[in-house]
Amino acid sequence: MSVTGSWFVGTRAFENSLTQLKEWREATATSLSGFRRWAQVGKLLDDHAAARLAHLERRLAAEKLTIVFVAEKSRGKSELINALFFADLGARLLPAGPGRTTLCPTEILFDPSRPPSIRVLPIETRESAQSLREYLAHVDSWKEILLDPAKPETLAAAFDVLSESVHVAAAEAVSLGVVPEEGAQRVEVPRWRYAIVNYPHPLLRRGLVILDTPGHDALAAEPELTLNRVPDADAIIFMASVDAGVTALDRALWVDHIAPIGSDPNTRFIVLNKIDTLRRGEASEGHVLTEIDRHVRAAAEALGVDPTRVFALSARLGLVARVAGDRDTLMRSRLYRLEQALSQGLLHRRRLDHATAVRAEVRSVLAETRALLDSRLTFTSDQVQEFTALQNKNQRLIETLARKANGERARQEQAHVTMAALRVIHVKQVARLDELLDPGTARARGGRAREAIGASSFSRKIPEALDAYFRDSRERLTGAIGIISDVKKAMAEVSRKFEEEYGMSAVEPQEFGTERFLVELNRLEEQCTLDFKSRTSLITFRRKTLGTLFFDTVALNVVRIFEIADREVRAWMSSFIRPLESRLSAFQEQTNSRIEGMGRIRDAETDLVARLAELEKLLEEVQTQRREWDGFSERITGLLDVDRDAASLA
Repeated sequence: MSVTGSWFVGTRAFENSLTQLKEWREATATSLSGFRRWAQVGKLLDDHAAARLAHLERRLAAEKLTIVFVAEKSRGKSELINALFFADLGARLLPAGPGRTTLCPTEILFDPSRPPSIRVLPIETRESAQSLREYLAHVDSWKEILLDPAKPETLAAAFDVLSESVHVAAAEAVSLGVVPEEGAQRVEVPRWRYAIVNYPHPLLRRGLVILDTPGHDALAAEPELTLNRVPDADAIIFMASVDAGVTALDRALWVDHIAPIGSDPNTRFIVLNKIDTLRRGEASEGHVLTEIDRHVRAAAEALGVDPTRVFALSARLGLVARVAGDRDTLMRSRLYRLEQALSQGLLHRRRLDHATAVRAEVRSVLAETRALLDSRLTFTSDQVQEFTALQNKNQRLIETLARKANGERARQEQAHVTMAALRVIHVKQVARLDELLDPGTARARGGRAREAIGASSFSRKIPEALDAYFRDSRERLTGAIGIISDVKKAMAEVSRKFEEEYGMSAVEPQEFGTERFLVELNRLEEQCTLDFKSRTSLITFRRKTLGTLFFDTVALNVVRIFEIADREVRAWMSSFIRPLESRLSAFQEQTNSRIEGMGRIRDAETDLVARLAELEKLLEEVQTQRREWDGFSERITGLLDVDRDAASLA
């Protein structure tokens, strides 16, 4: 350690944890890929299950970590982003300070397919019927400013574009989604609607995405942010400042857009910035700490949260300390406390979420391949024992085995009859679920709702159209949930029958939660009520624009619910029928092999020794497969045992 204590400044908890998360995702994807290829070679995995694993591998490889910063202007969001993530550049990346406030929502990421640049979307596009989501795909609508990462000193001038504004007439401001103060003739509005910064920073390369949102007005004017980007973020950092306190605007921003999303302390953080303003004059350290505590308690009371959730810090001092390598100043800034919370709470929670999702998919695949291996092992062991006994040319034993094979053939035929009846019922249930969860139908219903909103002559007709739309969506989801409940009961009965009557191992239906679809639909309806039934929305937007915004920010999310439900229900339905078919097929192959072997013994007992050698070789191969399966299972299970890691951290 140096005399300046710079080792502490160089220890970047968030950066290290983000690196560990990326390495864990890569290791998990590699283990899944290895298992998938091995199982396919060993004919333990069908095409559908292999495709599911491949999809998981791609998801893990492409996963992003999105952190949204939400605050009114001049609370220090940009400075905090600079201090937390970009201090290694030696200068500010985002504009910060008097007259250099970021005025438009700004997304910071790294896309290797595009050059380093800042892309900005003109504010006038808000007058178009197209949504922000649609403009994200239209490259021609954006102005692009190229960046040179090799010359950090040129970045500040390029980033000044984020602070640009224009003055427009009050009427035009309303059409742009900005509500002017009463009596105002001219209104200052941001020049840009949205900005995307593509920059090859190490943290961004590891999957970090940052979204800087400039206050209540920007969120209110962009339902895409309110309904999608902010609620879907992995973490939200809400900011107020010591010098202003929690103002009425701060509280409105919290109550309208953050509090309804949830209050998980591992993913929702509250920052009280600018504590450096309390260190004026000759104030003692004890006095400063007392003042910080007082401001923290006041902010917590205003927001209705526990004071332990409020991180009091100075982003300005934190940036200065990081750039200069000054340990003492970093300690005074308290920035490291927020960074540690992000590292220990957010990143570990994200890893836990990944592990939970992967475990839910992989559990059934591991169980299915294990069942097939156990079946092969049991069958081959029995064959080896039986053929070893036949070396004594015990004719009575041959006849016993023949009767056993004939009995198995009869059970096999009856199992096929049962399976055929099950398929008929299964096809009917799948068809009904397809009808209820069809994403195309959901999209068409959203289009009809958009038309109804656009054609509404009176404001009261709009809430009626929205209520009818959500009522129909809920009825369809509820109907599908009822069918799934019936399927679960049928699954349990059929599995019991196959185990008791045909001697096949039971199939454990994969766990499948359905209430989450209704929960998400209810969340969208609540947000829709705030954004599309409010008097402000009805005044601010034209009917046609309101209808388009509804379709692009609400209806498309409802369609996504139906797409996910449709895809997952299809996979879940096949996850039961396919293992039954696989086990029935294995049962048939084993029976046929047994009967074939008995026939060969009757025709020529001299084949017995060769057949026994074949079986012993096959038994050795299956035992090797079983040991290899144990190795894969141990590695994958170890990677997914994040709960154990959490306990060790505690």
